[in-house]
Amino acid sequence: MANMSPHVAAVFKELFEEIKSAKQQQWTITNYGALILAAIYWVRHQLPAGVTHLQSKLKFLAILAIATAVLGSFLLLLIQSNMKRSRRRLDELHKNYFTRDELEDIGLTDSQIRNLGNGTWWYYFRRGGAFLVALIFVLWAGAVLVCFALWW
Repeated sequence: MANMSPHVAAVFKELFEEIKSAKQQQWTITNYGALILAAIYWVRHQLPAGVTHLQSKLKFLAILAIATAVLGSFLLLLIQSNMKRSRRRLDELHKNYFTRDELEDIGLTDSQIRNLGNGTWWYYFRRGGAFLVALIFVLWAGAVLVCFALWW
C-alpha cells in the first residue's frame, strides 16, 4: 500500500463507504417493507369482520402486500448490482496497488489473489448473496403471511 497515491487511497476508502452504505440501504428497505406489511395487517384487523362488500378492500390490501414484496425485492437487487461495481473496482485497486504480502496479510488466499479483477458479472453480483436472499425472503414471507391473514 506504500505506492498508493493519496487520490487512489481516497477512492479506495470511498468504495468501502459505498458498500457499507449500500448494505445499510438494503436493511432500511427490508425494514420499511416489513413495516408496510405490518401496517397492512393492522388495517385488515381494523375492518369489521364478515361484511361482504369489504372483499374488494381485502383484494386491494393483498395486492399492496405483494407489490411491497416486488418493489422491495427490485430495490434490493438494484442495490446489489451497484455493490457489484464497487466490489469489482475494489478488486482492481487490490490487484494494482497492493503487494502479494499485503494481500495475504488481509486474508486473501493464493487463488483469490490470482483471480483479483478476473471475476465475472455473476461472481461479483452473488458476493453477499446469502444476505440478499435472506432479506428478499423476509419481504416475500411477510407478504405471503399477510395475504393469508387477510383471508382468514
